[in-house]
Amino acid sequence: MSWLDSLRGSDAEPSEASFPLGARIKGAVTIDALSFRLAGDAYGFACPEGPQIIEAVGTIDLGDGALLHRLYLTDDAFLQIASTNGSVGDTTLFVYVDSTNPTDQAAFRAWVEEGSLLGASTFAFGGNTYQRVWGEGPDVRWTPPVVFDEKVYKHDARTMDYDLTLYSMLYERSVDAAERNELLLIAAEDSGPNTYCISYALGVPLTRADFEIT
Repeated sequence: MSWLDSLRGSDAEPSEASFPLGARIKGAVTIDALSFRLAGDAYGFACPEGPQIIEAVGTIDLGDGALLHRLYLTDDAFLQIASTNGSVGDTTLFVYVDSTNPTDQAAFRAWVEEGSLLGASTFAFGGNTYQRVWGEGPDVRWTPPVVFDEKVYKHDARTMDYDLTLYSMLYERSVDAAERNELLLIAAEDSGPNTYCISYALGVPLTRADFEIT
């Protein structure tokens, strides 16, 4: 059983669409995998194949009308949709590739405090080096992780099932054999009490032509 199983509801029924692009819990997302196949093993993750059921939806309020919606999919992946005042902007596919569980609060704090790996100007992962995207320029050795409060919905769009706090940092690297940079999103997740997880997700930006929501 993957850690993402905790997001899923075993008896959830389809709910009325109230998420971007007509997404709904127990709806489906299909990614056009052709560009990933053409790239071979250039990326550090595999594109989810076939229709992916939307098992849960997370929402993050960025303020001033800006929102992130995360459609959590069957194969340990999520489609992130950014919007501002209802207008859809960037869409990104992320696939979870690894996770660790800090044993206690002190171990978790070591991931988010000043000078930690999370927020460093570069991050080595999977044999590749990624450059920090968020925060100050590369000459700044460390930038605080960005804190998000995420509300998760597993059954319908009206009733939140739980929330969690994410200390996140985004990195990227260029991929010679592909048209898009590969992103690395690291999140230190505090689900409390005494429940912590460090997740690593690799992904790429998508265009509206790259996926379909049904």
